[in-house]
Amino acid sequence: MSHFTQILSQSVTNMEALRKAVARMGFELRENDLCRYYFGRKQKDFVIRLPGKYDAALVPAEEGAGGYRIEADWEGDHVSRYLGREAELLLKYYTAELAKIEALKRGYAVSEQAEEGALVVLARDSDGSALRIECHGGGSIRCQPQHITGEACMKFFELEQALGDIQEHQKTGAFWGSDETLKKLRVRGRYFCG
Repeated sequence: MSHFTQILSQSVTNMEALRKAVARMGFELRENDLCRYYFGRKQKDFVIRLPGKYDAALVPAEEGAGGYRIEADWEGDHVSRYLGREAELLLKYYTAELAKIEALKRGYAVSEQAEEGALVVLARDSDGSALRIECHGGGSIRCQPQHITGEACMKFFELEQALGDIQEHQKTGAFWGSDETLKKLRVRGRYFCG
């Protein structure tokens, strides 16, 4: 592993990925429909129709942020039992679907498996290298290249950027090469990063 990247994807920017995530969970995404709230019904551009009394809607994210955020009556468990607290389960499925769409768009082969509470998407290039994309609840994503070292791993960086807001990007020793190379790059206990 030459680097890892932490990404946060809390706003919905890809409706195709959202539709797939909602359908995968067994629900329906409706356009231009009434959303059922505790205080009544309200017209919304996108509504996630849920069993029971209440639904969830997509509303524009804060100005300048782009995309949508998920709005619902989160009190009680009328909505959270289906989508997770603050839609964390829905966002996990959304980020997995988004990762697959973006990887396929860039010509990578994709596979997915569930692993310790996360959905893991593997985006594999024809040379055997891969990007492991761990999708956790709440839109939290962790990316790690596999079977590739050095700067070549940066070919996956465009895919990482397409998944959301990069919170952290750290290069490991494998990025810089052998321990001997690392010793040459270290001055006063710090590594020089390019």
